[in-house]
Amino acid sequence: MNYQELISKWLDRSITSKEREHLKTWVSHSDANMMAFKKRIRESQDSNKLSFDFNRGFTKFNTKISTQRRKRKRMVSVMAYAFVFIGLVLLGIQFKGSSLVSNKTEPAPYQTVTTQQSPENITITLADGSIQTLTKDGNETLTDAQGNIIADKNINELNFSAQKSESVVYNEIYIPYGQTFKIRLSDGTSVWLNAGSKLKFPTSFNSDSLTNRTVFLEGEGYFDVTENKKKPFFIKTQGLTLKVLGTQFNLSSYLNEENIATTLVEGKVSISEADTPDNEIQLTPSFQANYKKSENNFSKAKVQTELYTSWMDNKLIIDNLKFSEILVKLERVHQVKFLNNAQHLNNEVFKGEFENESIEEVLNTISLSTPFNYTINQNTITIESKS
Repeated sequence: MNYQELISKWLDRSITSKEREHLKTWVSHSDANMMAFKKRIRESQDSNKLSFDFNRGFTKFNTKISTQRRKRKRMVSVMAYAFVFIGLVLLGIQFKGSSLVSNKTEPAPYQTVTTQQSPENITITLADGSIQTLTKDGNETLTDAQGNIIADKNINELNFSAQKSESVVYNEIYIPYGQTFKIRLSDGTSVWLNAGSKLKFPTSFNSDSLTNRTVFLEGEGYFDVTENKKKPFFIKTQGLTLKVLGTQFNLSSYLNEENIATTLVEGKVSISEADTPDNEIQLTPSFQANYKKSENNFSKAKVQTELYTSWMDNKLIIDNLKFSEILVKLERVHQVKFLNNAQHLNNEVFKGEFENESIEEVLNTISLSTPFNYTINQNTITIESKS
């Protein structure tokens, strides 16, 4: 097996789970392999013109391996050996968790997060005004006030039937923090909804009065839209309109975030301001459009789409996010609130990857790079500077 090729795949995030395990075993097999791995990471970061202290980094890293039962050693805030540490942690040689590298950037203000207490169950408000709750697991039948069946739920997917409707009536579904959910609309379009998201949508798209298919999103959703050239699909969110015919993309549009991000996986979409349709941007696959709400402008860049769709696989990929932004994401994933009394952390930017870790594991891993203390009181987590 060509391990140099595996390292290249790991660096560009194209490595498979099986290949990752092979690479992990190979790196751990000998000092020579470890040095080769370190060398490749260093070479990949040469363009950053950073000076890495590899010996110091591996001394601390290996010390941690041999003293797992002792208290973690305090580490400096800015690690010169960060990228090597990233490589080993992401391979899982020491523990499952995040890899971290920090640098300075202007912080966004972050005080107490005033997250509203979320209900434990998914709620759906039907067109007749009735509110019903859905459990994430198990089978259920959704009926309206007259007892008519409008949707069936199996495990964690809610399916709306393609029934004929004379009028256009809307339902609204809300996904609480700590959960994700999938619904299939009456036209066959699938929507995966992330934690803290709302989707308003017609019970049926089969009304003769409908010339298009329009839904309203607040939060984050991944859409796999069924093509219908006679009835284009529109998503309206915070003053923007997305138009698609049939495609797959991720849309992140939370009210408490500055940017609205549309990441196209396949197909084609156009995004425009509802009040100024001429302010429009079109996307082709692997591109992301970012709309900055405070400036009313779009930007476009090519991205690794899996960074923005990994939440559907219960992964949290941190790609150059500020500490304050990470806390917002952790609130949604783990249904907690943060009180950050260590304001200097807002200057730190991190990279890393988590999969199904507890909130304690996530915070412990991040604190390896930039030390801090935290306490948990029910669902509120207070972060303090480390003395």
